[in-house]
Amino acid sequence: SFLSDHGSRAPPDAGMATDLLLSERQASLLDELTSSVNSGLQEVADAEKGNTFEAFHQHWQTVRHRHLQQEASKRRGRWQWICQVQEICNSACEELDTVLGQLKELDRQRCEVLRKTTALHKECEQMVQDQERLAAEAEALAERLDYFDRVADVACMLDHQSANGLLATGTSTSSSGSDLATVLDQIDGSLSFLELHPDFCQAQPYTHQFEHLRNRACLALRSTVQRSLEKSLAQVEQQLKDGGTVPTQVFCSQFKAAASSYRPLLSLLHQRLDIHETYAVTLEELEGFFVHLRLKLLTLPVSSHLQSIVHKDLEMNQLAPATREASAYILEVSQMEHQCFEAYFELRQPQEALRSLMETIADIFYQTMRPLVLACDSIDSLREIGDSLQTDVLEPQRRSKMDLVSFLGMVYRLHKDVQEKLIYRVEMYIRDSIKGYVPSNSDLDYPWVLYSSEREEDPLTESQTGWYPSLPRTLSILAKIYRALEMSTFQGIAQEAVDLCMHTLKEASQILARKSLPSCSDRNMQAVLPLVQMMDSQLFLVKHLLLLREQVAAFECELVVSEKYFNFGNLWEALNLKLPDGILGILKPTMYHAEVDSKKDIESELKSACEALITNITAHITQPMAAMNVKIGNYLANPQVDRASLKEQSFMKEELHGVISTFLDNVKVKVPFATAHIRLYLSTPGGTDSSRSTSPILFKPVELRLVDTWGRLEGLLEEQHFSAQELTEMGFIRPDALRELISSLFNSVMEAPWENVVQTVAQVPRNRSQVPKAMTEDGAPMDRQPSATPSTASVERNHSGALQEVGADTAPAPVAPVAPAGIPTPAEEQAAMLVEGAAPAPATGTAPVTMPEASVESGTRL
Repeated sequence: SFLSDHGSRAPPDAGMATDLLLSERQASLLDELTSSVNSGLQEVADAEKGNTFEAFHQHWQTVRHRHLQQEASKRRGRWQWICQVQEICNSACEELDTVLGQLKELDRQRCEVLRKTTALHKECEQMVQDQERLAAEAEALAERLDYFDRVADVACMLDHQSANGLLATGTSTSSSGSDLATVLDQIDGSLSFLELHPDFCQAQPYTHQFEHLRNRACLALRSTVQRSLEKSLAQVEQQLKDGGTVPTQVFCSQFKAAASSYRPLLSLLHQRLDIHETYAVTLEELEGFFVHLRLKLLTLPVSSHLQSIVHKDLEMNQLAPATREASAYILEVSQMEHQCFEAYFELRQPQEALRSLMETIADIFYQTMRPLVLACDSIDSLREIGDSLQTDVLEPQRRSKMDLVSFLGMVYRLHKDVQEKLIYRVEMYIRDSIKGYVPSNSDLDYPWVLYSSEREEDPLTESQTGWYPSLPRTLSILAKIYRALEMSTFQGIAQEAVDLCMHTLKEASQILARKSLPSCSDRNMQAVLPLVQMMDSQLFLVKHLLLLREQVAAFECELVVSEKYFNFGNLWEALNLKLPDGILGILKPTMYHAEVDSKKDIESELKSACEALITNITAHITQPMAAMNVKIGNYLANPQVDRASLKEQSFMKEELHGVISTFLDNVKVKVPFATAHIRLYLSTPGGTDSSRSTSPILFKPVELRLVDTWGRLEGLLEEQHFSAQELTEMGFIRPDALRELISSLFNSVMEAPWENVVQTVAQVPRNRSQVPKAMTEDGAPMDRQPSATPSTASVERNHSGALQEVGADTAPAPVAPVAPAGIPTPAEEQAAMLVEGAAPAPATGTAPVTMPEASVESGTRL
């Protein structure tokens, strides 16, 4: 029972069963011990009543025996329980071995099933692959056979379309276009396949059949479109016969109406241009046929209309408006033709038919207008024609999205022809009217032409009153061609025209310098005749050079021309047996490069003219000092004389007073007279100064030189110890007083009424009808030698010289005065030397004058 009880209580886990077994055992032992002690105590209590020791010993033996029995029984029970557990474990192990054997068998069976399933799956996959491969091969065979079987289908479709037409009645454009597109796609696909597989059976015969079908399709499409174009042409021609002259839109209306039906068919050809040349050839044939019909329809009406615009009775001044009208008409026709062509065909590059159409239309315009351009001799008309072609046709169409390159090329060619004719006429005008201009009596009637400002009623010509004719002609021709020609061409023509204009102005100035003046009974007026002749010549040149510089500056261009020329001077050396670089040096010229800047030339000529004018005016005013200067120079040239005794010489006592009074009289007479001429020449008609600063700037150097000359005389007098009373008795005034006198005289004339200025200038009589004989190209009269021109003495020529530089504080080097006949008198030469500040030339055989250092430092150098 103990084993059964404890066996039934034994937990599955061996460790936990041992712990529970020990606990129960201890509890049972404790219980037995307690019961034994209790029973022993009871027996002891009972034995005490008898024999205590015997009873206790007996009881002790009993308890010990019982305890041993119990211990033995417990050990036997424990071993019995262990044996039972061992039997149970053995039984469980046997059952586990049985189960493991069954699981191994099951696993073997599972592996067998898996192997069979995998093999079956592989076999199924192989069967599916075989099925798909066979299906693909069957489909490929069917597809390849389809390329061969299309011949009959395509032929039937083409026969049907040929019988009913590509655009049969009741058939929409989209459906017919899609049917033809399908046919062409089948043909192109079959041919592409056969070309890739030329080794297939009967590939070559089928290729020929498909090519034949493609040619049939293209021919059917071409014939259909051509019939439509011919029908539209017949309708337009019938309208022309019925109505005579019709609007321009009628030429394209019928074609545009039919274009919408045939544009899809032509698009099929355009889409297949890269596939085969048959489509390109068919499309080009249709484009050429279209252009042929359009030109057949347009050539005669367009030519007739252009001829009606530019008829033979057209006036020259109406040529430019007629050109503008004709260009507008031909541009409208070209645009409409371009739109009509684009309605049928898609644009591409290059497109020979469209180019031929545009060029032919433009050539009609070109052939009509070119003879008129070549026959036109009017510069204004040629300029207006060029402007109309440039502004109305070329420039607007450059910004246009429509491609009219071919048309614009012909118009540009006509524009170039107009420019070439314009350049030719301008060069002829420059040669005949500027370079070859022969002045008349009235042209050189100066200063009388400056008086008559009220005779001109036109304000434009009134502003040019007093201008030499070559100047307004030059400016007018340059203004006309400024925007009409290219800038490089304009610069070359402008540079030539400006150079020739300056040449004519200098020739006219030389004519005025040689123009003789009538004698005058008044001695004062007779004395100023050389001054008048010089001022008319120089002021004429200064006035026109100022005008030319001002007007040329308005043209925003550089008048610079590069010139290259060869020098064959080595040929002359070779003839003198000087062979450079051997014998071949004779044939090798030297090339030189030079630039001609007309603006700098104007500045240089203007500065030279101003220098000559300033020096000559100064020389004429200081002329009374010339004789005194000669005598002083001759006296000081003698080394044996004492310089301090110059005051005691007879010519100093007798002539000095007259020289001073004569000089001051010249200042009071000739300064207002010269100022009046300067104001007259440099003012606009009516007396208003075009630039109030021009006249003072031009006269300021004269004032500086006069005051400087007077200051040198003052230094000489102070050196000779003239007292203030003696200077007063001689009428000598200080340089500051002389400066104020000159300034007051100049300002009084500048502020005087215009009538007074004219009256002052008119005091000197002039021959209004006398003009010298014609001159050669070098400016000399044909019947005599060239006259002496004003020579310059130490004149700096820079290309930026202006009037402000002429009026600088340091007076520029003077120029020798010009005599009436072109030869300066000895007195004028001495006066010029005095103005220059140099001692007069000593007499023959005398040594030059050496001035003391003190005299040089005190400013008395003569």
